[in-house]
Amino acid sequence: MKIIIAGAGAVGGYYGGVLARSGHDVYFIARGAQLAALKERGLAVKSIDGDFALPSPKCGEKADSFGHADLILVCFKTYDTAMTLDLYKAGVGPQTAIISLQNGVDNEDIIAGRYGADRVLGGVTFIGVRVESPGVILHTAASNMIIGELDGGLSDRVKTLGDVFVKAGVKCKVSGDIKRDKWAKTIWNIGFNAICAILECSAQTAIRFEETRSVVRAAMLEWIAVAKEEGVDLTPDMADKHIERTFTAGEIIPSMLQDKRIGRRMEIDTFNGKAVELGIKHGIQTPVNKTLTAMIRFWNGE
Repeated sequence: MKIIIAGAGAVGGYYGGVLARSGHDVYFIARGAQLAALKERGLAVKSIDGDFALPSPKCGEKADSFGHADLILVCFKTYDTAMTLDLYKAGVGPQTAIISLQNGVDNEDIIAGRYGADRVLGGVTFIGVRVESPGVILHTAASNMIIGELDGGLSDRVKTLGDVFVKAGVKCKVSGDIKRDKWAKTIWNIGFNAICAILECSAQTAIRFEETRSVVRAAMLEWIAVAKEEGVDLTPDMADKHIERTFTAGEIIPSMLQDKRIGRRMEIDTFNGKAVELGIKHGIQTPVNKTLTAMIRFWNGE
């Protein structure tokens, strides 16, 4: 397949790397030091599943010379979704599938507004991965993905794409309710991202201390409450399951802490800020998420 990775940071670099390794024609859209490193030294992946490298990956700031892609994986930060749509527009053809692997629950609507809902699928990934240095991806935990059609159902398209990931070594599940899956994944992000950024610690460290573990759980439960009002059936036990799995998942440095460490804006409005926004909409109190949001916005300089 011809595949464009729109945003070759940690997540995009890793998944693009494993897809290229398995024989697909992959083009990486990157910026700054990451792009320079890809051009000069290639991509190196240090993985718990085995290290590998791509000496000369196809890459650039845009995908204008690549032609129409079969698949585009969008991995940019959520606050960059709208402003990066043009970077891969030349790759969008009549049969192109676009999957957002971004955080949050709003990106698919933004992408569909430009390229049409028929081209867009939802995606969720559970992975511990970060950019160790420009051009070097460090994969420390998991490599699980869920993809699905936005309107539900198990289409031939989504089954084919699921097989592509599985054959590349990714544990990919095809879902008939990707909306619920995306909201369920956000439970984890709501619980761990902000508090780990504030405390400067891994997800595992945050929950080893009973009092901070209770903060993680409380933030999750507030999200579950607002999700119910949005018509998404999440249950309180999902918070406990996320916490239990995190204990044994390997080292996970949440993306917001990674961003904070390199001076990049953190995605607080995608996570805890979204819980606060929906709480206001539905008249639900979200004091834990409101506090976490205020602290991260302070760090962001908002």
